[in-house]
Order: sequence, then structure tokens, then C-alpha cells
Amino acid sequence: MNDWQDYNLARGGDRAAWKKVIGNHADSLTRLAAMLTGSPDLAQDVVQEVMLELFRRPPKHQAGTLRGWLTTVTYHAALKEKKRNAGWTGLEKSDLPDQAPLPLAQLIKDDGERRLFNVIQALETAQREVIVLRFYGERSLQDISEILEIPLGTVKSRLFYGVKHVRHHMKNKGLI
Repeated sequence: MNDWQDYNLARGGDRAAWKKVIGNHADSLTRLAAMLTGSPDLAQDVVQEVMLELFRRPPKHQAGTLRGWLTTVTYHAALKEKKRNAGWTGLEKSDLPDQAPLPLAQLIKDDGERRLFNVIQALETAQREVIVLRFYGERSLQDISEILEIPLGTVKSRLFYGVKHVRHHMKNKGLI
């Protein structure tokens, strides 16, 4: 059974199918949103809103994959949320004694992945968006071109220079 079939069963009231749809996509969408917003709290809010959107207003068509639709909606919602919360500082940025691990640290468990996250966050926005959509959103170059509304050649260029920049910084930090 594919994701669309599970989704259609969920829309029909099948709770197990709904749990399966959420279980199959929530973690990867949360990582994507965290990479775009820089905040695990905002990322969780974004994914919750995307899942509610999926339930409230079904996609107009089921031509592509459900994952592709969710990735696209998550991308736009994450950017909107990041812009809306630009001046907001969450508690994780404060200096509290005996502070519990940051939610981001729990989201990104591996130290190498956490370092990679930091390097990607340091990229200029144009390159970061393409890298995040390609490697975390698992979107094709053509999909990225359509989502960002930029030429395919621009996507390729941003991806090339973004990956080159990430490799350079990871190499300088002794991570590769």
C-alpha cells in the first residue's frame, strides 16, 4: 500500500492509517523544518500545522508522492514561520543553570550530524535552501526549481557551491 492509499484511508476515518501517515513522515519533516527555521520548537509547530493542513484541506491532486507534497508545504510553512518569528528568542537561547539538553540536540542525536547542521546553517540562505530541500527534503533538482521558482541552472549552481562550501568547512574542522 502506498502513502496516498494510507492517506485516503485516514481521510475515511481509519486511525491506524492516519498514525502510519504521520509516523512515516513526521521525523523527516521536522528535521527539514528545523534546518530551515533553525529552531526545533518552530519546526515542531510547522509540522503540526502541515499535518493539520493535510487533514483539513486535502491536496488538489495525488499526482506526485505524498512525501513530495508534504515537503513542499513544510518548506513554505517553515519559511513563513521563520519570517514571522524573526525577532523571537526561545528559552533554549538563555543561560539557565543545569539546563536540560536542547530539543535540537535531541532531534539531531549524532554529533557529526549536529556539526553538519551548524555548517549548513552558516551558508547563505540561497545555498542553504537548495541543500536542505535536496538532501533533507529529498527533492529532485527539477522539484527544487519549481518550489523556489528559479531556473534549473541556478539550482544546480547553488547546490554545487553550497556542497563545496560545506565540504570545505567540514574538512577544516577535521570532520571529513
